Amino acid sequence: MAGISKNNREAVIKDLKSNDENLALKAIDKLKKGGDASFIADVLTALRDTTEIGIENAISQMLFDLKDQDAVEELVNQLNNPEFFDIRVIMLSACWQTGLDLSHRLPDLITVASTGSYMECLEVLTIIENWEDIKDQEMLENETLRLKAYLSESDTPENDEMIFSIVEVMEKFAQQ
Repeated sequence: MAGISKNNREAVIKDLKSNDENLALKAIDKLKKGGDASFIADVLTALRDTTEIGIENAISQMLFDLKDQDAVEELVNQLNNPEFFDIRVIMLSACWQTGLDLSHRLPDLITVASTGSYMECLEVLTIIENWEDIKDQEMLENETLRLKAYLSESDTPENDEMIFSIVEVMEKFAQQ
């Protein structure tokens, strides 16, 4: 796969963020063929800022289809970036739709679940449910304790049931 040259990078990003559907869709095609993890923040900015549903759908689908581990890692890195809080549900959905193992990023996902909306909690639950196992048992234990502490002090009853479900799934991994 040929990467996007430094000279062409700015043009691709400009087209992606243009809010012109034809230009943005061409940029998305270029990113699918030659993009890498370094484009994730720009892709998320374009997703956040677009007012065109066609662009939003195309960017979302591109994120859902990511198979590059580095790109998905960068997507997880951006979950706690306040600039992207408005699109975190889409970002989380992409994390599970990629099918890549992100169990080593459990602390990041627990942070999102304990600070996020009901829908963000639901997406975190879906991500965790789709894992085969969690190898780092110490991390699993620590994050389970963190969520239990969150539940004991929670002032967001709308999220508590979802958080409790996340704890249940995590406890099943501890028993494996």
